[in-house]
Amino acid sequence: MIGGGNAGISAAARFLRKGVSSVAVAEPQLVHTYRPLLSYVGGGQAALRTAERTQRSVTPKGCTWIQESAVAVDPEARMVTFASGRTCGYRDLVLGAGLVPDDDALPGIAEALHSPAVASNYLDHAEKTWDLVREMRSGRAVFTVPRAPVSCTGTTIKPLFLAAAHWKRAGRLGDIDITLIVDRAGLVDVPDLDDRLGRCLDDLNVEVLHRTSVTAVDPERNELTVTGPDGERLVPYDLLHLVPPFRGPTWLADSGLTDSDRHGVIDVDPGTFRHRTHPDVWAVGDGAGVDTDPSGGALRRQVKILVGNVLAARSGRSMDTYDGYTVAPVATDAHLLIAGEFDRSGEVTSSLPSFVDPLKPRRVAWAFDRYGLPQTYWNLILKGRV
Repeated sequence: MIGGGNAGISAAARFLRKGVSSVAVAEPQLVHTYRPLLSYVGGGQAALRTAERTQRSVTPKGCTWIQESAVAVDPEARMVTFASGRTCGYRDLVLGAGLVPDDDALPGIAEALHSPAVASNYLDHAEKTWDLVREMRSGRAVFTVPRAPVSCTGTTIKPLFLAAAHWKRAGRLGDIDITLIVDRAGLVDVPDLDDRLGRCLDDLNVEVLHRTSVTAVDPERNELTVTGPDGERLVPYDLLHLVPPFRGPTWLADSGLTDSDRHGVIDVDPGTFRHRTHPDVWAVGDGAGVDTDPSGGALRRQVKILVGNVLAARSGRSMDTYDGYTVAPVATDAHLLIAGEFDRSGEVTSSLPSFVDPLKPRRVAWAFDRYGLPQTYWNLILKGRV
């Protein structure tokens, strides 16, 4: 496994539980983060320490931990090269390397994040997000949603709603202008869900700029340059929650494993997760071209199917197919959340009874997202049990 996040660790645990004796995970980081909880860190509802564990503690017993970054794959030789120059062969390679900020599409991302008015839950600045939200009394707050690929589009909108909830409780909402810049026609591109979220944004008087991309950030002037249907314009901000455009790591493209037309995502069959050209290479998660919105809920199904398919391919059995199920949990208020389950076609699906409105914001959904899922993640998902 390349990548020791949700995909890599949960897949490693499943392989071990299925009797595969030689399993390795390559991950240079010493700290493992449950990233969905960072929205609540940025909203003042969780402490960062509750979202973190040591990487060693989550690596399954019996799994080899390679504490290095992969820098190249030779799929013909079945060989991975690491930053130190070390190489490692494989029988099957599972890629869960995720995404990286696309500095070509938006230069100066790192510099902007180190400026006083910019933060991002997506780029390890969730505590700063909460500091800026808590301190803001008036002015203009800008939130961005980039084009795909991005990890869980619903999570990109969470910071806006959680910030607005805080400002409303503090009596400041009327003094703060909120702008949402969305680099797509919809919000999560699920019509029924977009309609419900649009009404929630209208209730907060949020200015929404659709089909608008952020092309430059000027942290000295606190200005964004954006390009939309009406051309280029400047958008000033007093607070900016920046979710930049992302792409797959360049070394994967250099290894010939990505789709050049989709910002460097790994070119796999979206139903089986097997690489279209190299049958011993597999991928799931944010950086895999599975034609659905990435999320933790999607990854649970993906990893289960992937592990089964790798073992099926080894024994010559038929493989299962992933239907594109995913979930975009969006907190629309401090303690209300829409689960937002849907499939690859953009149709809303639901694990709730048919007579229950699947798009109604619910307190129980928020409680499960905030408290239930983190416990499930640490105790079951990363151990390959669900």
